Amino acid sequence: MSRHVSNDLKSRARALAARERIPYSAALARLRTPRAAAAAPTDTAANNPSRFLLPEYLYVDFPAPDLGGARPCDSCQGSGLDADGRTFASPSDGGRPPLLIEAVCSSCSGCGRAEHDLENGCGRKHADPDLDDEFDDRDDEGPDCYSCGDQEFYYVQGLLRDEDGEPTEVIYTRNPCGCTEGRVRVILGDLIEVAG
Repeated sequence: MSRHVSNDLKSRARALAARERIPYSAALARLRTPRAAAAAPTDTAANNPSRFLLPEYLYVDFPAPDLGGARPCDSCQGSGLDADGRTFASPSDGGRPPLLIEAVCSSCSGCGRAEHDLENGCGRKHADPDLDDEFDDRDDEGPDCYSCGDQEFYYVQGLLRDEDGEPTEVIYTRNPCGCTEGRVRVILGDLIEVAG
């Protein structure tokens, strides 16, 4: 089966992803997956999985980085996410669907900005620790969540491998913190673009 994606399908997937606040890869998979009940809901609460015969994934939606007037990254257009929309499924506990995590833009390291002020920081954490040596986002009163410092996610380094198990690329993913549990929802789709 061909993996070619037409420009029309790409634009419809980006529009669906923006409208329903789901990853691009999930929107692309949904458009490629035939469904008889087109008017049925596309996501449900995490504690109430659907009974569709489509795979289900837990997903936490995060807002795009605040650029504060800075020029957006040329690769991700300011989203801070991988330009190809790569996502990965991470196993969950207790028989729940796997957690869908998103790859971070390799150009801006997740901050969404085209330029990085190495002395003063961008106001956002970066996946690349070399850009964040002196950056601390906590205020004087302390964060509500001490695990993530109120960032609501962690950057995790990963290694992609080819079919022979040889390393091909170092990537970072944005993994939700436990403090986002109340915002987790289930999304549906045969995510053929997902690896992991």
